[in-house]
Amino acid sequence: MNRREFSRWALAGTALGSVFEPAALFASAALPAWSQRKQSARHTFQGFENSLRPSFSPDFTQLDEAGIRLDVRQSIAQGVFSIFCVPVGLSGPEHLEFMQIVAHENQGQVLLSTFLGGPTLASHLAQLKSAKAAGFNHVLAHPPAQEPVDSKDSLYAYYQNIADSTDMDVVLWATDGTNMRHLHPSNVVLEVLERVAELDNVVALKVMATLDPVVVFEIFERLNNRLLVNSVDLRMMPLLVKSYGVQWSGAWTIEALQSPQQPYVVDYLKRLREGNYQQADVLYWTLKPAYDALMGLMAPMLPRGIHPSVQMKYYQWCVGGNGGLTRWPENPMEREFPLTADERNRIQQAYRAIGIEPQGPEESFLVGRAAYARGVRAIDLVETPMYIF
Repeated sequence: MNRREFSRWALAGTALGSVFEPAALFASAALPAWSQRKQSARHTFQGFENSLRPSFSPDFTQLDEAGIRLDVRQSIAQGVFSIFCVPVGLSGPEHLEFMQIVAHENQGQVLLSTFLGGPTLASHLAQLKSAKAAGFNHVLAHPPAQEPVDSKDSLYAYYQNIADSTDMDVVLWATDGTNMRHLHPSNVVLEVLERVAELDNVVALKVMATLDPVVVFEIFERLNNRLLVNSVDLRMMPLLVKSYGVQWSGAWTIEALQSPQQPYVVDYLKRLREGNYQQADVLYWTLKPAYDALMGLMAPMLPRGIHPSVQMKYYQWCVGGNGGLTRWPENPMEREFPLTADERNRIQQAYRAIGIEPQGPEESFLVGRAAYARGVRAIDLVETPMYIF
């Protein structure tokens, strides 16, 4: 789009009132060409989506409903537009139960989503059905690891199968790794994603923070006028908001950088979208010590496809979430990164560096804050996987 075309859209945009914020106006230039479904997502995908993991009973045999409900309330208090439910360590029926608990506690206050994380397409379709039954809004789709795609056409067929099997919104995931490098060295097959973006209920794309900046640039250039492309990299957000109108970010543990009382990261994106860059700059340098600590923790894990549940639960617990240990990880590589006493100390120091005092006592993390309030103690746990005293 040239400057003359942009000016014409900007003038036309004044008639739309306050539907779109100024910083997102450039990205909305292609709005008339979008489907009604994608236009609707523009109104709802605004802000941050956090990531919620299940809580368990002391013997890890069932879900802790009170702990999950506490996490839902805390997520809403953090100012998110959506809660992303991660079915780590759950069976199919437990995944549905987890989502039903979240939906019941949420009562429509924010959007709800989940990850299609099963090992096969059949398991993805079953999870899709469960998410719909629970009343969820959207799903994050990515091809199953145990059924590797052998061609660009088969990759497209996976996404088309998912999109055709639901009337929920579908979010794509651009991530590094190795499962699709035979189709493109970056692991992001943009030629296919461009085709998938034409599907009516495919509305957004999550871009992994560890992707090469050249790949990130190409993603935005080729897909930003077709999908709501996001970023989880706070360092790139000023440029991406100003140049491409980025308006959402998810799903990740924003609780590592803020609390309900001090919503630094939520306010950071809000200020950027308003064009208040100086205020955003102040917020960035305020939260940067915690952001650096988070990236330092995750740096050896993310490139290997590891999203450490116990560390993420600890972050959320520090600012009022339920916490609690997760089941023994199914991914053997994740077992290489237990939550150590040194890590817990560094996480707490990072919070204090940005003016947030972590909430204790530590024993309430082990059993979960809700269970601790009921009188459960560490001695009641049958094991302490992934936690080193």
